[in-house]
Amino acid sequence: MKQMGKTILSAALSALTFFSFSGCAGRPIGAPECGGVTDKTDHRAPKEIASKDLTSFYAHFFLPGEWSPGRKDCFYTCDVRKDEAGVLTATARADIVTSPGISRPADESLLRALQSIIDARQLVSKNGYYRVTAGLPPEFQTCHFNAVYASGETLTFTENNNPDAEWTRETYLAFADWFAGQGDDSLLPPPQSFGPIKDCAFTLTDDGRKVHISPVQVLEKDAINGERRLLGRTAYDSGAKKWERDEYVPIPGDYTEQILAILSAHDLRAFDYHSVLYRKRKMTEEEKDFFRPVLQIHVNFEDGKSLRIDTNDAGDIETLRPVVQELLAYHDALFGE
Repeated sequence: MKQMGKTILSAALSALTFFSFSGCAGRPIGAPECGGVTDKTDHRAPKEIASKDLTSFYAHFFLPGEWSPGRKDCFYTCDVRKDEAGVLTATARADIVTSPGISRPADESLLRALQSIIDARQLVSKNGYYRVTAGLPPEFQTCHFNAVYASGETLTFTENNNPDAEWTRETYLAFADWFAGQGDDSLLPPPQSFGPIKDCAFTLTDDGRKVHISPVQVLEKDAINGERRLLGRTAYDSGAKKWERDEYVPIPGDYTEQILAILSAHDLRAFDYHSVLYRKRKMTEEEKDFFRPVLQIHVNFEDGKSLRIDTNDAGDIETLRPVVQELLAYHDALFGE
């Protein structure tokens, strides 16, 4: 029994030693506990700032995805401040070993763009906030923000990073676009790239007429020259509240190439799930109803990726109007209109 007791005691001591040198249990003295919360919020910090004249700017945040070639899932630091020579300088860098960052003398256009983000996203409401939880995955670790104005007013907050925050995406793009205007496009997100199309379908609404177009397998009686896989078009007149006659035409040999050319001619990254510029959209009940005015562009690519656009949002439809008009014109020509 004594030997067994020694064995149990030894195992317990070994376990304590293991946990003391691994994970959060081995944290330096004074560091927050794993999962512990540090709250140093200044509740007296003003929630209104009169000045719009930024003199310095600093933001440190995590962005998921590949926002520029070779840089994926990492923290970025973007700041504007005077350098040692007193020159106001803009700097942006990815916090990885292989990224030294880029710098250029700053100008008012960048500062105005940053102030627009502060206003649009109402970041002043966060002023003085400081609350972080330790031990979270990288995308939720500490995010810092600090802006100083000519009036002496400051806007500062520290929080756990939100990987879906719009202000971080917009701040990154403000710096990326500004540096591109200065001749360095290394921070710009990867360009749109669509591979060969496997199949596609469109539901396009134009002036109260909803048209659905897709390749279909028809009945033998509807075959054309013995071919049963045809391009079909069906339409619903919302004003008359009636269906029009179904139409079928042979699928051109270059059909998918023509559709790919139309899609590739327009920047659809905000609607492409595979792009970091994608904007999440929640479908409304109207969008789920075929009879309502809705735009749907569904494309499957041979590499397994897909493009799914489902919207009745007025802003989205206006943005997509050029590509919709080209798709309608191309298909109208195929169906002899």
